[in-house]
Amino acid sequence: MARGTTKPFLRRRKHETAVKNWLDLPNDLTLMIFSRLATFDILTGVQQVCRQWRSICMDPLMWRTINMCDIGMYNSLDYNVWQMCRHAIDRSCGQLEDISIEYFGSDCILKYIIDSQCKLRRLRLVQCFYTIFDEGLCEIAQKLPLLEELEITLCKHVTSVALEAIGQCCPILKSLKFNHNDYNIDNKDAFAIAQNMPNLRHLQLVNSCLDNDGVSAILDGCRFLESLDLRWCHNVNLEGRLRKMCDEQLKYFIEPNTPEGFPGYKFGKRCNAYWYDDLTYSYRSRKEWFGDHITENEPQDNGESSEEDEEEEEEVTTDWDEIYDIGECTKNQRSRKVFQRYLRDKKKEKKKNKKNDKSIPKKKNKKNDKSIPKKKKHGRKEAALVTTKAYVLCFDME
Repeated sequence: MARGTTKPFLRRRKHETAVKNWLDLPNDLTLMIFSRLATFDILTGVQQVCRQWRSICMDPLMWRTINMCDIGMYNSLDYNVWQMCRHAIDRSCGQLEDISIEYFGSDCILKYIIDSQCKLRRLRLVQCFYTIFDEGLCEIAQKLPLLEELEITLCKHVTSVALEAIGQCCPILKSLKFNHNDYNIDNKDAFAIAQNMPNLRHLQLVNSCLDNDGVSAILDGCRFLESLDLRWCHNVNLEGRLRKMCDEQLKYFIEPNTPEGFPGYKFGKRCNAYWYDDLTYSYRSRKEWFGDHITENEPQDNGESSEEDEEEEEEVTTDWDEIYDIGECTKNQRSRKVFQRYLRDKKKEKKKNKKNDKSIPKKKNKKNDKSIPKKKKHGRKEAALVTTKAYVLCFDME
């Protein structure tokens, strides 16, 4: 066969290949795909694509699980996430089984969940530092007889009183995560768990104040316990009988001296309410500074150096107070570009002021004068250096 006869055939096959349309997928399959997305992404993006996707997003089956975690501190401050969560609960039409809330959880939103007549099986409250109290948890515990998994992390006003009420009203509770809640400084939390939650299978107590007596009470009271996480519980000293009980009864055990970064927990030792307050304040101050210029699509530097950059001698000094202020701002790509642009604008402003000031004598031509030592270039590299140091500081804060 001649060579020329094969080319039209290949060209025809190439044109016959059609691009698949997402709208042609069955609604059941599309609903399954959407259910794997975060609730925040669905409400702010997916449902606004077309009418068909919006009608799919109105299906109550899609809202059995509401995940309002990992939305980021920026979004929790910029959006009305409390109203968005209420809207998602309304769409569930009483079929809600699993809900996760971060930053904005409060007693009011817990009451709203219960009033929706849902059959909740899993509840997660993360970083609700000042807005979750014992009264709210005790009230909803009476209406959660099917609750199986509960996580309360970084909620400083939750004490053993709420744990007792939850243990008494939720008899089939199998998993409890009660982490970084340093309000109690004794074994009250451990005793409340041991006396009221006998059917626990999994227990996580990160950075808790319990000691050997508390651990012993938990092992004696929770006979079905399979996994226990006691990382950073520095008052616990596993020796002798206590060590033997842990080895015999538990299938999975994380010891108190476990280093940071070990899988199963995303927060650091220093994470607390004051750390969150500092980051929140710094972000709001940065937002007032930049205004509406904090956007996702910031212009990028092409990396080329101009003659003015080569003639610039003055180094950009590193202001560590300023870096501490930007804290959380430099963690994502969006704000890092804004900060780099700010440094470049500041640099250009200095150049402009020098040109307008005639009292300053002109500089010599450094290209022809070899006696003057050359200095390193600054600008984008210096901005990257400052950003890197800010990253290091952020990790130290965590």
